[in-house]
Amino acid sequence: MMKQFNEKHSVLRHEDIEKKHKCDRCDFATHIPGHLRRHLLVHSGSKPFACPHCDYSCNNIENLRKHVISTSKHKGKFLYECKLCAHGTEGSTAPYGTNFQKEFKEHLQQCHDLSPDEVKMASIL
Repeated sequence: MMKQFNEKHSVLRHEDIEKKHKCDRCDFATHIPGHLRRHLLVHSGSKPFACPHCDYSCNNIENLRKHVISTSKHKGKFLYECKLCAHGTEGSTAPYGTNFQKEFKEHLQQCHDLSPDEVKMASIL
């Protein structure tokens, strides 16, 4: 039985397609240029994603997110914390926080009525 996919990226991920973006240092290959750029960080030793709460750093956002979520010393802390409000849970004075940039941007737009340009600036601060 053939598996059905609703999204084009799901089809591309599961099809046996030509992986024309190849690493010149190992046998890694992909059909997505961004995946090769991310992979090359493994060879360079570069760790541009730094934890805002400790000295941990890594080479991709997913590993940083896993670190913040799973590290017991970061309990209750997030990658993205709103400095504009104390919009915590009901009855809480804690600022809004999330580990996902998309959710943080949505918060800034919905709760603070920021324009897309203002959201972009607030997200990189």
